[in-house]
Amino acid sequence: MKKIATGRLTASDATESRWFLRPQPPETAGPRLFCFPSAGYGASMYQGWFRTAAGRLDIFPVQPPGRANRLAEAPLESIPDFARRIVPEIAPLTDRPYALFGHSMGAILAAFTAEALIEEGLPGPEHLFLSSRQPPDVPSPVPPLSHLDDDEFVAEINRRYNAIPNQILREKDVLEMLLPALRADIRALEAIEGHPGRRFDVPITVYGGDGDRLVPRLLLERWEGWTQSEFRLRMFSGGHFYLQDKGPDLLREIAEKLGA
Repeated sequence: MKKIATGRLTASDATESRWFLRPQPPETAGPRLFCFPSAGYGASMYQGWFRTAAGRLDIFPVQPPGRANRLAEAPLESIPDFARRIVPEIAPLTDRPYALFGHSMGAILAAFTAEALIEEGLPGPEHLFLSSRQPPDVPSPVPPLSHLDDDEFVAEINRRYNAIPNQILREKDVLEMLLPALRADIRALEAIEGHPGRRFDVPITVYGGDGDRLVPRLLLERWEGWTQSEFRLRMFSGGHFYLQDKGPDLLREIAEKLGA
C-alpha cells in the first residue's frame, strides 16, 4: 500500500476533524474506540454510545463522506482509498491505546484502516472488533445488487438487511438524497470481494446476531485467518442489526477487553 502523508495534526486538532462526529462528548481518559458505520449509515449510528460508554471508552464515531454534515462531498469510491484518506485523521490520536470497531461494511473499513495504520508505521490498534460481516476474501452468499434500478435496489436492501426505516421510505425526497452514498458503499463492497486475506498481529473479536441469515456464524469464523494473535467469536441474540438492542452488552465487553 502506498505510503501516506500524515501531516502535522495534533490530537486536539484531530478530535475536531470532519471525519468524526463528536458533539460535546464526555471527557474520558479511557482507550479510544473508532466506530465505523454500516453501508448507507454515518456517525450518528453510534451517537448513543457516548452515554453508554461514558467514563470507560472515548468514542469516535467515523463520518464517511457523502452523508449528513459531509453530504456535499463525493461518497467513497473504494475501501482502500477510504483507508488511505482516514489514516492522517487517526494518526495523531494513536498517542494512547485505541481500538477499531466496525459493523457490517464498517467491519471491512476497520480492517483496511488497521492495515493502513500499521503499514504507515503508526502504533497499531490494541484490538479489532468486527461485527456482522464476513472478510473480503470470502465470497458473498448473495449476488451483486448495485446495478439494480432504484426501486429494486431499495427493495433488495430491505429484504436482505431491513436497513431503511419506514419513515425514510415514505419521504421520497429524503430517500433520493441518501441513495447515492448507499449505492456507492455497496459498489465499494462488491469491488473488494475476492481481496486477498491479511494476517494481523492484533487480536480480533467478531460479533454477530444468531438470527442473521445473511452473515451466519460459519462466515464470521473466517476472520480467524486474519490474525496471528487471539481470536474470539461471540453471537448475540438478534438479526443483522442486533447491536441496536445489545449495545450496552457489546460496549461492556469491549471495555473489559481493553481493560477500561
